[in-house]
Amino acid sequence: MLKVEHLRKNFGNLEILRDVSLEVHRGDVTAIIGPSGGGKTTLLRCINFLEKADGGTLTFGEETFDLQTIHRKDIARIRLRTGFVFQSFNLFANKTALQNVTEGLTVARKMPKDQAVDTAMNALDRVGMKDRASHYPSQLSGGQQQRVAIARALATSPEIIYFDEPTSALDPELIGEVLSVMRDLAVSGMTMLVVTHEMHFARDVSNHTVFMENGQIVESGESKALFLQPQQERTREFLRTLSAER
Repeated sequence: MLKVEHLRKNFGNLEILRDVSLEVHRGDVTAIIGPSGGGKTTLLRCINFLEKADGGTLTFGEETFDLQTIHRKDIARIRLRTGFVFQSFNLFANKTALQNVTEGLTVARKMPKDQAVDTAMNALDRVGMKDRASHYPSQLSGGQQQRVAIARALATSPEIIYFDEPTSALDPELIGEVLSVMRDLAVSGMTMLVVTHEMHFARDVSNHTVFMENGQIVESGESKALFLQPQQERTREFLRTLSAER
């Protein structure tokens, strides 16, 4: 359902992404792993048009777009079919959990308020946050805030959700509650593209893993195979280093 081909991105003279290509099929949970600064987040932001790529194409469903020249109307159409979960939650501090979820439904999608509230409450219930609907972000833990952010993405009935290191801003004891929600989404068949440092999630929950470094895809494949028998020496070295750190 999603194909990226030959994506390039520069910041000034610095080449961040170099000829990156990947595919995500409907129902896939694809994890993107690799060292910090390798281009993982930039890739995700280019795919969702939060950054403008300098080259490459994106196929979403049956349509293919030039990432450098795509029209605003096409970007808006694609975004209506996707969800995005940021590492820093990006909730409105002056709105309750419920209002944070309904905002995009009533403003961007012009959904009637009553319907938006019902939809938002169902999404909050799905992530275990229905009883916190009237709480403001300051009254919630980091893990609870991130679950509200996931509910916000879910409420739009997206065809795919992009996750940008969704647990990296959390204290260690709060990571599990967010990963549990993501596991449930995977079991339900939600298509997800996840930039993550959580290797257990990549190995055990995702069905496809991409290893990136220096703005390139070094290796990709079925998750368990990549973790058990990586084909590239750099992938083996990266995974050995992680094991040694534990």
